[in-house]
Amino acid sequence: MKKWLKITLIVLGSLLSLLILVAMLVSPIAKSYVNKHGKELVGREINVEKLRVNLLAGRVKVYELTVFEDDDTTAFFSFDTLDVSVKLRKLLRHELYVRHITLASPKIRVIQNGDRFNFSTIVDHFSSTEEPDNDTTPSQWKLGFYNIRLSDGEIYYADRKLQSDWDLKNINIKVPGVYFDGSENTDAGLALQLADGGVLRTDASLNMDNNQFVVDLALEKFAISNVRAYLADVMNVGQIDGVLNAAFNVKGNLSDIMKMNIVGNLSLLGVNIMDNNNDKVLGFDKLAVDVNRINLSDNVFDIKSVVINKLVSHFDLYQNDNNFGRLFATSGKPSAPHVEESPAPVTDSAARTTETVPMQFNIGSFVINDAQITYNDFTLPERFTFPITNLNIKAENVSLNGENNANIQARLPHGGLAFIRWHGNIDNWKQNQYLALTIKNLQLKDLSPYSVAYLGYPFTDGTFSFTSENTIKFSQLNGKNKLDLYKPEVGEKRGDVEADVNIPLKAALYILKDKDDKVQFDIPVAGNIDSPEFSYMKIVWKTLGNLMVKVATSPFRAVSKALGLSGDMDYIAFDPLQAHLNSEQYNTFNKIAEVLNYDTSIVISLIPQIDGSMAAKAQSLYLLKEEYYLMSHHDIRQSNIMPQVFIYEDANAISLKDTGFVSFLHEKGLKSKKPTEKELQRFAEQLYPKEAALTSLEILSGYRNEFIRKYFFEQMGVNEKQLTIGTVVTNAIKSGYIIESQFDEPGENPSEE
Repeated sequence: MKKWLKITLIVLGSLLSLLILVAMLVSPIAKSYVNKHGKELVGREINVEKLRVNLLAGRVKVYELTVFEDDDTTAFFSFDTLDVSVKLRKLLRHELYVRHITLASPKIRVIQNGDRFNFSTIVDHFSSTEEPDNDTTPSQWKLGFYNIRLSDGEIYYADRKLQSDWDLKNINIKVPGVYFDGSENTDAGLALQLADGGVLRTDASLNMDNNQFVVDLALEKFAISNVRAYLADVMNVGQIDGVLNAAFNVKGNLSDIMKMNIVGNLSLLGVNIMDNNNDKVLGFDKLAVDVNRINLSDNVFDIKSVVINKLVSHFDLYQNDNNFGRLFATSGKPSAPHVEESPAPVTDSAARTTETVPMQFNIGSFVINDAQITYNDFTLPERFTFPITNLNIKAENVSLNGENNANIQARLPHGGLAFIRWHGNIDNWKQNQYLALTIKNLQLKDLSPYSVAYLGYPFTDGTFSFTSENTIKFSQLNGKNKLDLYKPEVGEKRGDVEADVNIPLKAALYILKDKDDKVQFDIPVAGNIDSPEFSYMKIVWKTLGNLMVKVATSPFRAVSKALGLSGDMDYIAFDPLQAHLNSEQYNTFNKIAEVLNYDTSIVISLIPQIDGSMAAKAQSLYLLKEEYYLMSHHDIRQSNIMPQVFIYEDANAISLKDTGFVSFLHEKGLKSKKPTEKELQRFAEQLYPKEAALTSLEILSGYRNEFIRKYFFEQMGVNEKQLTIGTVVTNAIKSGYIIESQFDEPGENPSEE
């Protein structure tokens, strides 16, 4: 063998032996180095049970690696196996080609305490040793990572401040490839399971060249109790239970993330929300939302449907707030210190969203099935509880900007029913609203706490129907309400309650009842809803109370209206010199008699009044003419009845054209040969002064009153207890009879109220 060949073989053999020795020693050396210098590498102790490096194949396997906490005993991160394979020859062409990365059973424990984590010291370690990279030269390397797999991973996360724990198990990630040259899409799949319930699966695709991405996300049986701790800053939630399922497809570009389109659906099952007092605030069997499209850049929220089944809730009204206000109240919690922040730069898409693009919000179908809501009012002397069951709401094409329509049906306590029709605008709701409400067969005693608070009386029996039409135009409310009561009964007035409206309710209801024990009346409501003093309920009850006051203090008018009798029932005009009734007055008295015979509990008083000054002048002139008339009618003069009763028309017709009357005046002392009407009036007042004239008018009024009594009692059959006639009032501004009425129900005297 030639010498040079022999030397060559020896050298090659020596090199091969050295390579074999290095390959054999690199693994234990690397393992030993990692175990001894962990703190230098990552700032923590590291333990590796086995490490295999195959330089020829470009493959590294690490078995049972553990990175410890700062205490050097508690495991922070660990895995069973890490297997990485690289094509070495690709490195010569500036290409990193990783055949596969396999990570088996990784476990990580993350603990947060305020703004510090249990890995913060690792971050600090690298921050202190890292040198800034000022090289801005674009990398010429091509990067490709293939067959990335993570299996059976676990993540434990705890927030000590919020006392929140998350335990994620069975985490599986599969990424066919990650490419950084834009030649292919990067695809990835993730699956993980939460220890407390829930499975998350995602499939993602990203093109590194144009930043286009597609993500399919599916969440199954996620226990929403996991988020309770994160609601503590904004809600006083004691407990929250339920399951969330969701499936969404998201497409967009990383260069403008706001333009992404979101399509999918979600459902919440078995939700219960309790406050800090362990009181159930809200719950439902199912909430299902189907999303057609959400795009934040275009400000589009197009929801195909929202369905809520068996919602259960209650609204509690207190003096200064309500249970939902208390649920979201955070006044008792320490607030974070205020930090002045510089305004964030406004991107083009953000500018379009906030300035030029109006929100397009639409729900194709909104449905609530079989809900139960209880209204509790704790502001009254007696607690008011009103359960509403079988509540069903249906609305189509709900929009913020357009006009909407909705129909609502519900069952009320003790067989009552409610129907609501709504038509209006949501965004500018004060400009245009229409609401029609119909309530049937509601028990009046269910409203007793309100009648006690506002009227002072409890309802003990009766049914109630109600129709209401309300419109709002530019904050101005106009409402028409019609009440229909059947056999309403009230108990004794509550002396311990200071009612808003003081009325004789018993008397009013008694009067208002018709022959079928029904009461019907209208209650208008109007006002500006922006006014701080505006309260729909207070207006209704106050209007109702005022109506009751009018009815109780003037029952005659109310019954007249109920009988359909028209005309003025408060006042009857009379000529003070008139002794008998004319046809118009007879007609009015006939109506009065009809009312009194219809309701024998009504008592009326007729109060005669005259304009004393004007009436005395007229009576003085009449008495002068009467004296002349009686000169030729001696039979009438001898009658015991006041002559004016019989001869008023004839005597009053005498005028200055009668020569005999003029001669009579001259005989009485009138000096004017051709007297005028004014001279005649002055002469009459001289002969019959005001006092004498008023005295005769009072006598005439007594006769007229007696005639009216006999008419009512003898001809019309009215009970004598129902009618009284007072003495004449001579200083009134007009002449006639004032009609006053009251209620004479045994056991209640309206005047005492």
